Order: sequence, then structure tokens, then C-alpha cells
Amino acid sequence: MKKILSLLLIVLLVLTLAACGGGNREAGNETEGESNAPPAGEGPKEGEPTYKEKMVPYDQLEPSERIVFLQNALNFSREGFYTAETKPQTQAVSYQSDSVEAYSMDYVLAFLSRGVEGEVTVTKSDGSTVTLAAEELAGMYVILDFTSGEAPVLYNPASGTEVTDFFFAVTATGEAIYSVVSDSVHNAAEILNAVGWNENATYRYVATDKFYIPVGPQERANGEIRGTLSGAINGSFPDLAIAGGKINDVLFIELME
Repeated sequence: MKKILSLLLIVLLVLTLAACGGGNREAGNETEGESNAPPAGEGPKEGEPTYKEKMVPYDQLEPSERIVFLQNALNFSREGFYTAETKPQTQAVSYQSDSVEAYSMDYVLAFLSRGVEGEVTVTKSDGSTVTLAAEELAGMYVILDFTSGEAPVLYNPASGTEVTDFFFAVTATGEAIYSVVSDSVHNAAEILNAVGWNENATYRYVATDKFYIPVGPQERANGEIRGTLSGAINGSFPDLAIAGGKINDVLFIELME
């Protein structure tokens, strides 16, 4: 009889300990050795290549029309489209009776796949617009402080033409140059709308190191292009699974054809 009672006590003790252990897991407590890896199906499986390893090298793609981000076209961050030897350099320009360091607009225009000709419509920060001849724009210099949060100034020392508070410009062929100043946030869909691009298309967001991600209208709806305090321009698309929806140092947006 004593043996039977002893066995019953042991069984009850085991069941009690098992119940307590199950209760801890349900409450969210992690047991030593338990994995924090995402559930099956989320992220690359062990041994599988990452998106960056699988993507077609950018140089093998066919360029199409673009929205070029002004600051990242001038601010060398990492090797890719630029190297340490070919990065943009400032030049001394006489502006308002002073000598200032400025970047030639040629650096930015070089990223427009269709070039620039005819007339260019420039929109300023206050919403007003001015029209420039392509030759006038090509002769301009960009005066800016990457970390100040102030809008760039475009200035042509040969003609004296000046555009203050530059926001974005749209060429006659529909390409654009867009300014994202430090500590500013821009909805990704609104950028397309501002320059007159189709919001229902899929676009490729390309970084200065030639890394890129495709973004469709659904992922773009909640996406942001952000000017960081350091002056770099980054993209965030919380609904995009590829690359965690992140891309740093975005240089341009390109239509996928």
C-alpha cells in the first residue's frame, strides 16, 4: 500500500511540474536554448542566398527614366556609381560678392538617362515655379549644406541666373531632380505625384552602391524617403519583404519596364 501511495505522489509531482512549465511558455517566457529565429517561411532558409546575392547586377539592367535625388548625387558615401577618385568635387564660385564652394550641376544631370533639353520646370519650396532653358540649368552650380536642412540654391555664374529654395525640377522628357534636405520626411507615393509620374507602376529604387529594390504601389503607399541628420537620403518601405524594406543612400528612382 505504501509503495502504491509513493508511486501516486511521484506521478502527481511530475504532472504538476509539467503544467507549470507549459504555463511559463504560454506567458511568453523563454527557456534556455529556445530559438528566437523567425517562424518557418520568414526570411531566407539556412544556406539559401540572400536577395543581394541573387539580384541581377545593376550594370546588366537597361536604364530607364529616373527621379534623381540631388543630395545623394553629390554626396559621396560609398563606392558604386562613384569611387574615391571620381567622387564629386566642389569648385569656388563667386556668389553675392563672396566666394563659395559649390558643385557643378553636371554631376546630377549625368544620372538622367534621357539627358536634358528644351525647357525645365523648377518648383521651389513655396510651390512657385520658374522655367529654365536646358542650357541654363546645365551651366548652374549647386550651393548647399548637406546637414543644415536648408533648401539648395542653384546659380549660374555665367548668366547670373539664381534659383533659391530649390525643391524639384522636371525635364521636358519627364525625368526629375528632387531635393531631400536633412531631417525631412517625404511620402514615397507623393514624390511620384509631385513630378507627374504614374503612381500605379512599379519602380526600382537604386542606391549609390548599385544595390536596388523593386517597389510596387501597395508597398510604396506607406513608404518614406527620409533625409537623415547626416545629410544622406534613405528609403523605408515597411510593407516590403525584400531586404527588410530598407535601402540606404538612395540615388534615384527608376521606372521598371
